[in-house]
Amino acid sequence: MSNLRRLSLLLLVLLGAAGCLAHPSGLVAPMQAYAPEPTPLPWLARTATPTPFRPLQPTGTWMPTPTFTPTITPSPTPTPLPSIAELYGRRLNVLLLGSDQRPWEMGFRTDTILLVSYNPDTGATSLISFPRDLYVDIPGVGPNRINTAMFYGGFSTLAATLEQHFGVRPQYYALVKRGQFKAIVETLGGVDIQATRMYCDYYNDGRWVCVGPGPVHLDADMALWYVRARKNSNDLDRNRRQQEVVLGLMARVLSLDGLQRAPELYAQLRGLVTETNIGLDDILAWLPHMQQFDPNQVYRYPMTRAQVIPWTTPGGGQVLLPNGPAIEALLRAAAQH
Repeated sequence: MSNLRRLSLLLLVLLGAAGCLAHPSGLVAPMQAYAPEPTPLPWLARTATPTPFRPLQPTGTWMPTPTFTPTITPSPTPTPLPSIAELYGRRLNVLLLGSDQRPWEMGFRTDTILLVSYNPDTGATSLISFPRDLYVDIPGVGPNRINTAMFYGGFSTLAATLEQHFGVRPQYYALVKRGQFKAIVETLGGVDIQATRMYCDYYNDGRWVCVGPGPVHLDADMALWYVRARKNSNDLDRNRRQQEVVLGLMARVLSLDGLQRAPELYAQLRGLVTETNIGLDDILAWLPHMQQFDPNQVYRYPMTRAQVIPWTTPGGGQVLLPNGPAIEALLRAAAQH
């Protein structure tokens, strides 16, 4: 028998033995007829091609048991912000009020409500205007414009209104009428202002007058017109102009060596003020702290439309509702100086 035939016979024997071991009957059957039917996984489509083999499961790896407890660092508790009352309780706060009362009138409104807040530690001053048409709940009176609080209950009622709604309670105030304002400007020889923008409006005699921008000298008549005119603007813009004039008057007092001549100037100006709770003793007590006053650190904060919401009352009045969070943010910014 040739070697080729022997090899062929050996292969046939081996294949037959393998078939007998794989089939109970000992008969050789086609291998593909007994291939296991693949079981599809739920997330696979029926048409998916089955995996031809099952991968071995990974052998678990021994992990040591931790022998320590991690330390958890607690989050720091945030420091609460000081209240508005606390911020302004450390400052000297004077409320400047301008009355629209005419000689023949019994009632009046304070169309100018300007808070001058001085920081004795830094020498900085912030000017904060409250629009006359702010519609608030006046203690003991009820809902009304803030410019009526002084008429209904005097300074204590106006101070309580500011404290209730905004957290600020001024300690001192000075109320002047329009004629007295003119006299003060005349006594100081006029006022120089830095107009932040041009303002044009009809003057008292019907002329169309423009002021600014830039440095402008105002006599008493022009200064009164400038702080009151609003035919061509609104109450918010008028607050801006009032602050410019007050800043100019402060600079004028300093140019006259006002801190050294305080008793003399107080005697001259006291008669031009309708009502105040500031006495000469108060002025003298302030002088040591006012030595740090810096005219280059006077910051102006007139309220804008960001701090108020126009509203019409049930009676048809056009007023401004205070935007509480926005006004608080403004007051906090003003107290940073």
